[in-house]
Amino acid sequence: MNTVRYIISELSPKDFDPNASVGDVNEYRLRRASRGILKKNDTIALINITRDNYHKLPGGGIENDETPELAFEREILEETGCDCVIKDYGGITIEYRKESKTLQISYVFFAEVKGEPGEARFEDAEIEEGSKLEWIPIKEIDAVMSKGQPTDYDDKFIHKRDTDIINFYKNKLFGEKLK
Repeated sequence: MNTVRYIISELSPKDFDPNASVGDVNEYRLRRASRGILKKNDTIALINITRDNYHKLPGGGIENDETPELAFEREILEETGCDCVIKDYGGITIEYRKESKTLQISYVFFAEVKGEPGEARFEDAEIEEGSKLEWIPIKEIDAVMSKGQPTDYDDKFIHKRDTDIINFYKNKLFGEKLK
């Protein structure tokens, strides 16, 4: 299994406003997270953030005693109700979120569902934002992601990051269908 990591995307305020600056990164707090693509047959898991009008990939913060892999498996189980088999440890994303003074590094994985799916268990904050698990057919991913129009500062980063991750994994998702 490939454990070489690639930088999938590096996002800053300049991605949304060419006149913006990153500011002093030394003032940022570091947040480490794990996230990625979970494939089930010809679908992938996306979390519909109904309150803010966009979809995102499952994942979340790495707890102190966790490896990125264990955090990913835990987050997948919580947000999709599924156990998974990691197929690729492909990359990382880096986000410089000036307004929230956050430097977020996300470890990105590509996995497949193992066994029968259970039930998603969202946290209170996720329920408040209207999180809803959806299994989107692979051929519809681009259309679903292109409809996302988040207005919140951090949500714009999340949407762009996850679109970049999906684009990074297009070959694994579509395989021969891309040719």
